[in-house]
Amino acid sequence: MTVTNSHPSFPLYEAIALERLANFAVDKQDWNEASRLYTESLCIRRAADGSSDATYALILDKLAAVLIEQGKLKEAMEYLNQALPILEAAFYPSHGSIAAILEHQGDCFVGESKFEEAEPLYKRAADIFISSVTMENRMALRALYKLGKVYISLSRAAEAKIALQKALKYVDTPLGPLAEFRYQLALAAIQLNEMSEAREFLHKAAADFKQRSNYARVADCSKSLANVCSQANETSEAEEWLRQSVLYEQMAVNAPYPHDIFLATLLRA
Repeated sequence: MTVTNSHPSFPLYEAIALERLANFAVDKQDWNEASRLYTESLCIRRAADGSSDATYALILDKLAAVLIEQGKLKEAMEYLNQALPILEAAFYPSHGSIAAILEHQGDCFVGESKFEEAEPLYKRAADIFISSVTMENRMALRALYKLGKVYISLSRAAEAKIALQKALKYVDTPLGPLAEFRYQLALAAIQLNEMSEAREFLHKAAADFKQRSNYARVADCSKSLANVCSQANETSEAEEWLRQSVLYEQMAVNAPYPHDIFLATLLRA
């Protein structure tokens, strides 16, 4: 009787080890090292299994995400365009891995201020995440957040409110990024000339951002409140909010805006 060895070959063990090291580099935001390690792993996988394997495509996506962090958007998009048809052939149309590719393609377009191109990608990604991993999952909420921001950039505030409010109750936890959603909802309300609602969102968001020492966002809220007050001819209040924005911008130098607003939340992973 012939015994078949079902374990991966040695080259694939090496690729997996490199990918684990790359994941650690991502956690430390060492993008250069992560890019190098993922690239080396892909070379090994390509030689061992070819370039049509689903796992190969998943690593392409990880590499693309790193390249996006480095601002190498065209290169990232090339890898995403390679990965998408592989995953579409390997999985069903609403698989979460496909949603991740779509989200990262949207990120590339946003990085180039091509918001119209990003909108359908984020929308499809959000729909897939919601159906495949539930509404409470941080991936679904992140996609809705990005979709809402794109709508605001496109001056489609009513659609932004729908997307952001859909997610709002799920981020309303002690550690959820509720303030960020309120800030984006305030921007949408300003576009819709709903100034009373905008003030309420901005005041609540600013208080939460202060508590978390996110002074960059406190400055943003203060600037927006200054604009709201200015439009209402509340000159002295507008001047005070502008003064506050300058103060918090100075404080933000030593307290940068967090890289991932969903990182330390109670949301499902």
